Amino acid sequence: MNIEQQIAHLKKLAAALSPRQIAGLVAVFVGVVGVVVGSAYWLSRPTYTLLVADMDAETASSVVSKLKDEKVPYQLGDGGRTVSVPVERADELRLSLASGGLPSAGRIGFEIFDRPAFGTTEFLEHVNYRRALEGELARTIGTLSEVASARVHIAMAKDSLFVDQEQPAKASVVLRLKSNRPLAPSTVKGIANLVAGAVESLRPESVVILDTYGRSLTPEDGDDDDAGSTADVDRQQRIEHDLSSRVVALLEPVVGPGRVRVNVAAHINSSAVDETEEHWDPETVVRSKQTSTETGALASVAGGVAGARANQPPALSTSTAPKTANAGAAASGAKAGTVSTPAPSLAATLPSAPSRMSETTNYEVGHVTRHTVSPQGGLARLSVAVILDDERVSAKGSDGTVQTTTRPWDTKDVQRIHDLVAAAVGLDPQRGDQLTVENIAFDVPAAEPPAPRPTVVQQVGDLVRDHGLGALRGVAILAIALFALFGVLRPMARQATKLNQAPALPAPAGTAAARLPTVQEMEGQIEAELDAVGPGNPRRLPVLTKRVAKLANDEPEQLARIVRGWIAEDEH
Repeated sequence: MNIEQQIAHLKKLAAALSPRQIAGLVAVFVGVVGVVVGSAYWLSRPTYTLLVADMDAETASSVVSKLKDEKVPYQLGDGGRTVSVPVERADELRLSLASGGLPSAGRIGFEIFDRPAFGTTEFLEHVNYRRALEGELARTIGTLSEVASARVHIAMAKDSLFVDQEQPAKASVVLRLKSNRPLAPSTVKGIANLVAGAVESLRPESVVILDTYGRSLTPEDGDDDDAGSTADVDRQQRIEHDLSSRVVALLEPVVGPGRVRVNVAAHINSSAVDETEEHWDPETVVRSKQTSTETGALASVAGGVAGARANQPPALSTSTAPKTANAGAAASGAKAGTVSTPAPSLAATLPSAPSRMSETTNYEVGHVTRHTVSPQGGLARLSVAVILDDERVSAKGSDGTVQTTTRPWDTKDVQRIHDLVAAAVGLDPQRGDQLTVENIAFDVPAAEPPAPRPTVVQQVGDLVRDHGLGALRGVAILAIALFALFGVLRPMARQATKLNQAPALPAPAGTAAARLPTVQEMEGQIEAELDAVGPGNPRRLPVLTKRVAKLANDEPEQLARIVRGWIAEDEH
C-alpha cells in the first residue's frame, strides 16, 4: 500500500470513529509514547558523582562557568555548595580544574599583578597589594587539614611623625572548620604567627581569629595556664611518638616486622623550678702564709726611730780610722808585693743585738654555691615497655619444604635488646627512668584457607549483580513498548476497523447462518422493495418510511452511515 492509500484509510477510520473515541485513542497513544521515551531517557541518563564539595558562592560560580565552557552536564546540590558531574568524566575534570587553579576559594592572590594596568595610582597599588596578600594568606591557611576555607582581613599600619598618632597593623581571620570543633591552641598560635610573619609591623597578639560560628579561637590573657598545659600535653605526645617510632625502627630488623610493641610514657615538668644551693666545707684550707725574720745589730739599727739621723750609717770610732788607713796602705803594699792583714768588717765592730721572727698564716673555709634553673616542659621521667614476640626459626624438612617454628628468646638476647633500647631512648636511672623488656608470644590468628575459585554460577551472579540493574531497565522498557504496541494500540486499531464496517441485516428465518448484511445489500433490498411497489404508486412512500423507521430502530448506526454516504455522494 502506498502513502495515499494509507492516508485514505486513516481518513476513513477517523470518519468511522466518534470524537470521544478519537480523543481516547490519541490520549492512549501519547501516554504510551511518553512512557517509552521516559524509560529510554531514564536508561540512558548518566550516573553523577561528586566533583567538588564545601564551596562558597564565588568558587561555585567559577567551577560552573568552567563546566559550561567545556559543555559538561552538571548537577548542583547542598544549596549550591557541591557540584556533581558524570562519573566517566570526573577524573578528567578534576585535573582540568586543578590546572586552572580551581577551586581557589574565590580569593585573588598575587596573580592580580600579572596583567599590568596603566594609569594606576599609588593608592590603587596599595589596595591591590593588600588584596593579593589577603588572598595568598587565605589560600595558605586553607591548606591546613582542619580548615575547610579561610578569609583574611588586614589593616595596614599607618606611620606618623608623632608617635602617639601611629596606628599599628591589625588582622582578622575567619575560619570554616571541617569538624566544627575549636582548633588546638598550638594550631591557632601557628596561624597567628603565620599572618604576623607575612605582614609588616604586625604582632601576633594583634591577630584575631574566629570561626564561622562566632567563637573566638584566640586565647585570652587568662588562658595562659591552659595554653601552657596544652603545650605540655602536645610535647609529651610528640616525645612519646618519636621515641616509640625510634625503638620500633631499631628492633623490627631484628625481631621481624610487626612482632614488637613499644609503649613510652613521658612525664613532663608542668612548672618551672629555680633553686640556689650552698655548701660549706667543715675542713679549713690554708690560703696564704707570711714569715718575717730579723737578726743582728743591723736589724736593731734599722729598727731605730725614723728620721734623717736614723737613716745614716753609724759613726766609726777613732781606733778604727788608722786601721782603715792601714788598710789602704796594705792595699797599696799588696800591689807592691807585700802582705797585709785585712781590716775587720763593720758588723764585727758593731755591738750584737737579739734576733726577731714573725709568721702570719691565713685560713679559708670551703664554700660551694649552686644555682639550678629547670624550665617548664622539661622531661622529668621516662618509662618504656617493650614486648617481643617469640623468635621465628625456619628449618628445612625431609621433604624439602621449609617449616617455620617459634621459640622464646634467649635471656642473653633479651638483655642485649634491653641495652639497645636503653641507649636508643637515652635512659637515665638517676632520674628515675624505667625500662622493661619482656618476651610474650603474640596471638596469631589462624590462617584462612585460600578462597575457592568462583564457579560459573557465582560468576553469573556477579555479572547479574554488576549489570543487572541496566539489563533490568532495558527489559522493562522493551516490555512496556511491546505491551503498548500489541496490548493497547493493536486492539484499538482492530476495534476501529470493525466499527468502520456496517453490520449485516439479520438473516431471514429458516436460514442456518445469521449473517449481518452489508450496506450495499441493505441498499439493494430497499431498492428492490421500492421497485416492487412500482413507480408512481402511492404506497411507495409509506413502504420507504416504514423501512427507514425499522432500520432506525434496529440499526441506528448503520442508518447513519448510509445517510452520511448519500450526503457525501451528493456533494461529489
